[in-house]
Amino acid sequence: MNTKVLDMDSHTFSRYSLQVSGAVQRVGYRHIVQNIARKLNITGYIENLEGYDVHIIAEGRVHDLDAFIQAIRVVEYPVEVEEICTVEEEYRGEFSYFTVIRGSPEDELAERFDTAIAIFSRMEKKQDISLEKHDTSISLQKETLNLQKETLGLQRETIDLQKGTLTEVKGMRCDLENHLSKEISEMRMELKEIRTALINYGIMNAVKS
Repeated sequence: MNTKVLDMDSHTFSRYSLQVSGAVQRVGYRHIVQNIARKLNITGYIENLEGYDVHIIAEGRVHDLDAFIQAIRVVEYPVEVEEICTVEEEYRGEFSYFTVIRGSPEDELAERFDTAIAIFSRMEKKQDISLEKHDTSISLQKETLNLQKETLGLQRETIDLQKGTLTEVKGMRCDLENHLSKEISEMRMELKEIRTALINYGIMNAVKS
């Protein structure tokens, strides 16, 4: 990792040229970075490079830029930032906002499909984790019932533990349902955008066939 440490005043404006390596293309990473930039008042752009990396030009206050670099080190499946090479440049103030520079319509459409697949994969992985926790809770419940059979003196404590376990399972199911609902809503939006793109580029009939 080649990150240059700045010794200037944190309120000074600066400009960074960043090259980000890792699993950062066709996984929705550009839109994640755009949202981070908006929240931190960073202007500039992000674009895919040939191969696997992305290039970012970011302008803003130094302390905001430093926070930006830390925030874009995303390691959450399917995104995995492995390295960020940072070069400081002269501040120009040429941007009004942070934008995503898009490639050809075909590349962007392919990326949207890949992003949709990545979202489904993330949903499946999180669902597996939730099911593992659910199985753990069920095992704990069985152990509690066995303990209840062995000693009547601990029956009251066992029942309390059983109730707590059931509450935890219900909470996990509720969290899972809410999460899936959110992910499905995001997928519907993505698919709606894909359908619009297909219509706009006149390839809807080809897709239907």
